[in-house]
Amino acid sequence: MNNTTAKPVLLFIDDETRILRTMEMAFKRDYHVLTTTDGREALEILTQHNVDVIISDQRMPLITGVEVLREAKRISPASVRILLTGYAELASIVGSINDGEIFRYVQKPWHLNELRETLDEAVAIAKTTREAALQAEHLAAPASGHLVVLHSKRAMAQLIIKEKPDYRVDYAVNLEQALTFLHHYPNAILLTDIVLPEGDISDALALLKRKRPALVVLVVTAFTDTSHLIRLINRAQVFRVLPMPLSRRMLYNSIHAALCHQRTLEHTPIMLRRHSVAKDVEENEKNASLLGRVRGYLDKMRATGAA
Repeated sequence: MNNTTAKPVLLFIDDETRILRTMEMAFKRDYHVLTTTDGREALEILTQHNVDVIISDQRMPLITGVEVLREAKRISPASVRILLTGYAELASIVGSINDGEIFRYVQKPWHLNELRETLDEAVAIAKTTREAALQAEHLAAPASGHLVVLHSKRAMAQLIIKEKPDYRVDYAVNLEQALTFLHHYPNAILLTDIVLPEGDISDALALLKRKRPALVVLVVTAFTDTSHLIRLINRAQVFRVLPMPLSRRMLYNSIHAALCHQRTLEHTPIMLRRHSVAKDVEENEKNASLLGRVRGYLDKMRATGAA
């Protein structure tokens, strides 16, 4: 691969040439801008250029943005991936996290200044983590690990334990108990529902990830509010979203992927930059009690030197 310019490289993929012209005019001063209306051509471009950030529209006629980003992750793992779309479809959102592992989900109509800030951040992250991202592709799978299951039904944990996994599984009945497990086992992975008997924990997850970016979170949910899930992607950087009814294969594969991902973060901590939450984190006062519990947990972590 090679770049013909010292400028960072952006690749925009959209089936509307008007949008591509707008992007090129807006960003060509600071970046070398590549554009295409064809997702398959975009993948070919990735074999020829070191692209820092890939920005793909979701709704295209021949190949979706999620499919492009999934293949882009394989071809160019060092590139930071962004999905740009106004077509809020649950399957697409889930696919963008689970397959493409995107950095941000930007909804249309986008605001140029906000998009510029997102791209500036993504480029900076791509530049500082390129070598680590390439090295991470060669790390071996972990031999063991630890999973904390936070769910209203114990059957979720029992389903996992039934497979006799080579990692430890602890079941938490509420957020308080899950935070206690995470305090004692800081490297544990969290598998959780969004809506629990104690309320919606989305804000709590966002606060938790903002302060503890190394925490790997899997979300299992029947929640279908796509706007809510988009905010969860950007604000809490969840690693996987698993929609109910849940496929066993998806569950086990996602846990394995999370364990591998955690190993990557442990060995190449600079990769944490690729999972930074959006800066515009807002807290809903209705969830003050849940947020207070998270802050209490974070205080304990700081007191023991673990955070």
